[in-house]
Amino acid sequence: MPHLRPLIRSSRARQVLLGVTALVFAGIAVASLLAPDLMARGVGYTLDSVDARSEFRAVYVGVWLATAVLLVVALRQVEQPLIGDLGALLVLGQSVGRLLSLVLDGAPGPRVWPMFVLETLGGIALLVVRPSPSRGETRAEG
Repeated sequence: MPHLRPLIRSSRARQVLLGVTALVFAGIAVASLLAPDLMARGVGYTLDSVDARSEFRAVYVGVWLATAVLLVVALRQVEQPLIGDLGALLVLGQSVGRLLSLVLDGAPGPRVWPMFVLETLGGIALLVVRPSPSRGETRAEG
């Protein structure tokens, strides 16, 4: 998101944020693969059909692993801020969905609020902490 002016310019700090976020998503994916019923119950789901299990694994294993991979690519190519910004967009998309649900469905239970806070703070942090410009790179601020 080139129009954003970073509050913190640090490639290393952004790599750490990307790495921690990738580990969280990979951890959720692996736990969901190994113990789907336990993980689903933790967020109020019941996996009572093949379709429910398929949908749960599509998101909690497939999408979360893909998110983790994207974040690792962003970490390794931190000088390309757009990749990390896309990872932040995936994380913040969850917050947007939760806000929509709050408006349309009402307040969620106490297990959801910490997830909302972490997703929101993590996504914003990824957008605020930007890579340092390369040596010799000139940058026109708009």
